[in-house]
Amino acid sequence: MTHPVQIIGHPGCGKTTLMVELIEALVQRDIRVGSIKHSAHSHELDKPGKDSFCHRKAGAVPAAMMTPDMAAVFLPRDSYMSLDDLIRQYYASVDMVLIEGWISGPHEKIEVFGNGCDRTPLFHQVPNVKVFVTDQPVSSADRSAAAERQITVFNRSDIGAIAQFIISGCMQD
Repeated sequence: MTHPVQIIGHPGCGKTTLMVELIEALVQRDIRVGSIKHSAHSHELDKPGKDSFCHRKAGAVPAAMMTPDMAAVFLPRDSYMSLDDLIRQYYASVDMVLIEGWISGPHEKIEVFGNGCDRTPLFHQVPNVKVFVTDQPVSSADRSAAAERQITVFNRSDIGAIAQFIISGCMQD
């Protein structure tokens, strides 16, 4: 399995869209992709009042729900459970894990910068950014800073090249 790759960016800059397009491009190349969406906010993932919610609140660990098409397992997040623990246990059968969000996360990152984002790119302050993807012209200062940090810049529309960059191992330690 390749190392997990995080897709980061400012709110509204296209993280989910890039994730979906990369997953589709990688799956078309017979790469088994797992995904994780990180949220910095605590919120209920199950539907309050539903049976699975009641089972979990009563103390079932894990609590699961199965339909003819899907299965969901609800686990409490203990302080000792790391992202890598989760990946090791539940993503062992995939070739690649893409993580949406978690700017402070530990893995190599692709920053998406688009949709008219008028903020400073994150790669100036965030470690482990290896790729900068944008649909906007890149200023000479940003291009120079990216080159200095050995960050590869891609046009937002070049999904195939971004996917190939990941596949080729350029995103691995």
